[in-house]
Amino acid sequence: MVRAVLAQQCCGYDHLDTLPQIASEDVRVRLRRPLPRQTRFPRNHPSASERLPVLRANIRKEQDLFHCLVLDADIVEIWPEIFASPFGVFNKGDDDPHTSGRVIHDLSYPEDGSVNAYTDSSDVPKATFEHCSSVAREILRCKLENPDHDVLAMAGDVASAYRNAYTHSAYVHMFAGFITEDNAIIIDMSAAFGWTGSAGTYSVLGGAVAFNHGSTGSGPRPRGFYNYHWVDGHINVASSTGTQCEDAERSLRFALTTVMGPSAVNDRKFTAWSTQQKVLGLIFDTTAGTVAMPTKKVVKARSLIAHSFHSQALSRSEFRSLLGSLRHVATCVRPAQAFV
Repeated sequence: MVRAVLAQQCCGYDHLDTLPQIASEDVRVRLRRPLPRQTRFPRNHPSASERLPVLRANIRKEQDLFHCLVLDADIVEIWPEIFASPFGVFNKGDDDPHTSGRVIHDLSYPEDGSVNAYTDSSDVPKATFEHCSSVAREILRCKLENPDHDVLAMAGDVASAYRNAYTHSAYVHMFAGFITEDNAIIIDMSAAFGWTGSAGTYSVLGGAVAFNHGSTGSGPRPRGFYNYHWVDGHINVASSTGTQCEDAERSLRFALTTVMGPSAVNDRKFTAWSTQQKVLGLIFDTTAGTVAMPTKKVVKARSLIAHSFHSQALSRSEFRSLLGSLRHVATCVRPAQAFV
């Protein structure tokens, strides 16, 4: 990220004062009070201990990309400020749980003595995102404007989204983890996913991409391209007339490169233009004019509800998982919102 380029390309952006600061000074963490010295590091969650090879593989990958440091635990003798939080490993889609998983750095543990508990959230930018109904409105607008042409949508994605915001060197010691079996300390060098300030910090970057893209116009769209974004996902909607689709995709790629550099463009998750597109896990059909849950998610939701209904009790983590899994039901079935 180049400060001068951002100032020029994002002139008029609401968070223009914060954006160059992230680019030139990295992310600083303001605390309500100093973190206590740890006499011993917390144990990792059972999910991490039971899937240690998956945890190690993920850390090696991040180390190869210079996203984290892996140090011998004896480093605490000269760096006693290091504050460790436990790791967890959760399933990643339908991948084999023995070889693949998503590593979570639990910065909210313990509840009253965690990095998140000590972070002064009033100093963090507030994450703001538009409801996905915006996509439906744009589809309808395009259909009314060009009724004889298909309306197409495509999705773009930022590679390692949260890794684009690095933590200032004076604060990286707060984002450590410990693997007992290897006597190793892992220092996360980015605004780690799970930190209470990471969503707001990254929203400044993602919002800058959307602003730059939305401010770039072509012949049919002189006022700028439509762009819906949610965290690291960006959705384009355009009529299939002329070069509108090609121009919109080119503009999105340029905006990503301008704000976060060429490595931010995740080509693997840039989809083709289509009349059916997945947005936040929902299928938008521009031809039929419908929004629907994927069949697999419907089956999963029914199974979860049936299991919960017949259970004698639910743990807090199971209850939270259930609510998170039913968010699409509340989106598609409005009366369900009162129960979720």
